[in-house]
Amino acid sequence: MSEPYWTPERVDALVSQRARTLGPQVWAAATPDPRQVISFAGGLPDIPSLPAKELLRAAATVLEREAKEALEYGGTFGPLPLREAIAERWTRMDGVPVTKDHVIIASGSAHAIGMVCETLLDPGDVVMVESPNFPGSMRTFRSFGVRQVAIPLDADGMRTDVLEARLAELRAEGKRAKFIYCIPNHQNPAGCTMSLERRKHLLALAREYETFVLEDDAYGELWFDEPPPPSIFALSGGEHGVKVGSFSKTIATGLRMGWVQGPPALISRIAALRYDMGTSPFLGRVIAEMMRNGDLDRHIDRLRGIYRRKLERVEAALARYCAPYISYTRPKGGFFLWLELRPGLSSRDVQLAANERGVIVGQGPQFFADGQATNHLRLAFSYVDLEEIDEGIQRLGEALAEVAARGSTK
Repeated sequence: MSEPYWTPERVDALVSQRARTLGPQVWAAATPDPRQVISFAGGLPDIPSLPAKELLRAAATVLEREAKEALEYGGTFGPLPLREAIAERWTRMDGVPVTKDHVIIASGSAHAIGMVCETLLDPGDVVMVESPNFPGSMRTFRSFGVRQVAIPLDADGMRTDVLEARLAELRAEGKRAKFIYCIPNHQNPAGCTMSLERRKHLLALAREYETFVLEDDAYGELWFDEPPPPSIFALSGGEHGVKVGSFSKTIATGLRMGWVQGPPALISRIAALRYDMGTSPFLGRVIAEMMRNGDLDRHIDRLRGIYRRKLERVEAALARYCAPYISYTRPKGGFFLWLELRPGLSSRDVQLAANERGVIVGQGPQFFADGQATNHLRLAFSYVDLEEIDEGIQRLGEALAEVAARGSTK
């Protein structure tokens, strides 16, 4: 029998430089845990709140009213009704004029970020990124062969004083950042929200150093007590801020629908490079109907209450079972708590000890662009059942106590 053609060695020789940069491991392809676990790992929406009835109602309306348009190709920019609905909604919410020409539809925000990168990045370019940050976005940037400059965070978001110093260093090298990537609202994983003062300083730096801010706003509408400051897109008048949005966190991850919102000149260049004939016209029109009939706003308002209650339940359990071992800053919205472990506790050891007890948490080091990891765990409280939170945090507390006891006996 002859040797197969597609050997790992031959594949490695044939794939692109981008594929070689990322290697053979498939992103987010972990096999589901066969055990009955309590998962605080994934930033996923609350399952009981998924708006199946609202989606069904919107789908029936779309198929009855515009079946032909919904079931044909929808064009490179994406479904026109959804682009128009997004433009109308964010004109109202952000207070700056947005038209359909400012919007291109993508298959989720990860795809949207990828389209921006395809259009703008070349190997050797420099991108400024928050650190810690979402690993998926950092993976995308890495695939384009760019240099990622890590900018630390504090409770008010990206440290723009550090950013200013790094931009000045680049200028001294005769270089500039292609863009500055940040998650200003309810950041993943740190949970912090960038202050208005920082947003203004960030934009001032973008103008001074001839770059722009790529604003990833997957969680911005999921605030608990009061909305975050105006978007960077809005503060810049749609010039030095380009926003990426998603319906994955506000409606359902399974829709795979998001968008890029930016200056028409950039949006048209993104479309010119596109080769997938756009996103689903049917799903786009269903979401547009949910936006126009008010179901989306009502649903998001319900979600705020759900996630606030989950956070409160997690905080009460942390105070009861984990207080000697952790500290954190309470987020103003979103899905995440960023737990700082007390000195002497290893995030990896705690993650493994929790896993042995059937509790899954995110380990801090994977979220850092420069390898300068701090000793944190990410706790996603959005997906876990409300009734399982107390049990899950109690087991986490047992894991923390076990690791602490090990350290004290060394």
